[in-house]
Amino acid sequence: MLPPLPMTSSSRQNELSRMPRARGCLLLLGLMPLACREGPDVESPRVAFSAPIPKSAVVVPAPSVKVADVTAPIVTATPLAELPAVAEQRLLLAAGGDVNFGRECGQAILQDLGYAPFAGLSAAWSSADLRFVNLESQLSDQNGVTQSPRNRLIFSGPPGGADVLAAAGISLVSTANNHAWDYGRSALLETIANLERARVPFAGTGVDAEAAYRPVVARMKGLSVALFAVTHIWNQGHFHQHEGQKHVAWADIDILRAGIQRARKEHDFVIVSYHGGEEYISAPVDKTRRFVKAVMALGVDAFIGHHPHVPQGVGWVQERPVLYSLGNLVFAGHDDRPWTKQSFFARLELSKGKPAKLAACPYALDGHRPRSLLSGESYALERFRRHLIDISTSTGGSTVAGPDEFGCLPVTPIAKK
Repeated sequence: MLPPLPMTSSSRQNELSRMPRARGCLLLLGLMPLACREGPDVESPRVAFSAPIPKSAVVVPAPSVKVADVTAPIVTATPLAELPAVAEQRLLLAAGGDVNFGRECGQAILQDLGYAPFAGLSAAWSSADLRFVNLESQLSDQNGVTQSPRNRLIFSGPPGGADVLAAAGISLVSTANNHAWDYGRSALLETIANLERARVPFAGTGVDAEAAYRPVVARMKGLSVALFAVTHIWNQGHFHQHEGQKHVAWADIDILRAGIQRARKEHDFVIVSYHGGEEYISAPVDKTRRFVKAVMALGVDAFIGHHPHVPQGVGWVQERPVLYSLGNLVFAGHDDRPWTKQSFFARLELSKGKPAKLAACPYALDGHRPRSLLSGESYALERFRRHLIDISTSTGGSTVAGPDEFGCLPVTPIAKK
C-alpha cells in the first residue's frame, strides 16, 4: 500500500463564484481553442417503479427537483449549424473508469482551477460525442483537506472538481459508489450542488432515493441515451440499514427493472453503470455475474463496470458488450500491482437498431494522470492486447485486433463455429 499523503492546503474555491463561465466554448485539455457548439441536452426524467423502494428507504417526493437538466460542452471542429438534424443515427461514447479528485489530485485542483488531469488522453477520448466517468470522490469543501488524516480510504475532492469535469467535456457521471458517503450526507448533497452548479450531468445519487434511481438522459444528433448508475458495495456497513439508502442507488434489480423497461421504450440506448466486485482481481465475482445476467436480460445496450481498480475482461450478451471493470482512470495505482497503473477506456459506437461496436483504448498512469498509448508504441499496445485477451477468457472470451488510427484495439465476440 502507498503511505498516507499529507493533504492540507489553502483553499481557493471562493474564486469559483467570481469566475465567468463560457457557455458552449471551452479550451479542452490545454490544446488550442476549438469551435463552439451546444452539447447534448441532458435531463433526468422521473421514473415510475413497478417494484417498491424498500420500506427502510424513505422516499420524499420532490416534484420540482431534477438531478440534472443541463447542457454539457462537447468538442468538435464542426459548427452545430452545419450538422444535419439526424446524423447517421449513431453516437460515439468514450467510457472511462474510476476518477478520484481527492488526495494529490484534489491538492492540484486547489492550487490551480485550470488543472487538466485528462490532458494526456488521445483524440479517441476528446473526439467522442459523449464522455463518461465514475466519480469516486465527493466534491466538498473540507477546508483544504482532500484526504482524512486518520484514514487514507476517506477522501474528498474540492468543489472545483466539478469545474474540472465540465472543462474536460465530461458528459455523463456516475456518483453511485462506496465513497459517496465518505464525509457524510452534507458532503453528498454538496457534491450534488457542485455538479449542478457546473452543469455536469450525473446519476446514482440524489436528494432522495427516487432521484438517485432515475437515469440521466443525454440527447444528441436526434438520439437519446439513458444512463442508470448503481453501487454494489458500501463502506459504512450494511447498506439497507444505513441512511445512505435514502440518497444512493443500490444494485437491486427489482427496483431497477421498471425504470430500465420504461427507458428502453422512451430512449434509443440504455446503459447501466455498476460499481462493484472485488478489488485487484482480474475476473468478476459471482455476485457481479448474477447482476449482469439480470440487467442484460432487460435489453440493456452496454454495461460499464468499475471498482476493482484493475481492468477486467470484456464479455458479451447477444453481441452487447459487458465491461466488467475499466480500472483506474484518474486515480493513482500501486507499484506492487502493475495493472492498477494501466487500463483502457472504452470507445463505444452506438448505432440505432444494431449492437454496439467496441474498441479498447489503452493508457498508462503517471501518478494519477492517464496518458494514452499511441499507435507508434507497438510493444506496449501488443502487451496490453494480449492481457485483454487473457483476462477476457473468464468472461466468455473476446477477439482483440491490432491498434487502429487512434491506438485503440477493436474488440468483438469470438465467432461461433
